[in-house]
Amino acid sequence: MARPRKDQQIDIRPVAIAQTMHLLDSRDAADITMSDVADAVGCRAPALYAYFAGRDALLRAVHDEGFRLMLEEKIAVAARNADDAVERLRAGGLAYLRFAFERPGLYRLMFSPPPLEGLPANPFAADPAGKCLAMLRGAVEACQADGYLPDVEPGQVAFMLWSAVHGAAALALRGCAPLQAGHDPRAAAVATVETLMGFIYATRP
Repeated sequence: MARPRKDQQIDIRPVAIAQTMHLLDSRDAADITMSDVADAVGCRAPALYAYFAGRDALLRAVHDEGFRLMLEEKIAVAARNADDAVERLRAGGLAYLRFAFERPGLYRLMFSPPPLEGLPANPFAADPAGKCLAMLRGAVEACQADGYLPDVEPGQVAFMLWSAVHGAAALALRGCAPLQAGHDPRAAAVATVETLMGFIYATRP
């Protein structure tokens, strides 16, 4: 009996997604080819097409996996801080920055992807990104239940918080943060979270 080929012994779909994430650490998404991914996986390029219609479909799967991982982290943060709403919000902001700084290529693909067939312009229009945003809104509502941020629409607060922390992360990753020479942009991004939380602490009567 003929022995199975190596690419028949690999669980190709999850390995291809994981290897593409790894490739994103060293190159732009637009520069990654199916052959690059096949070489990283250890299979022949045609084998990838049994799982992905093409490069766009593969990058879309990686994009969605990024938000799934972000959602997984948000759920873990919520569980660790179930009894402290404001700490849950603070820890969520810091976890967001860690995600961006530990996976910069994946983070860029999630929020600034190249044109990909079938990918909505707004990632929050679909899950799992939509669930990530819903969790942030839920954290804001939990803070409001404890007396913080009174008389403010929680969706607007969630938009403000995500925009501020995302902006700090993106500027730090691009190396164009508006800081004086010698200041660490990643430390400044962390300080952004702490400053936002200071504003929130002050809203409780």
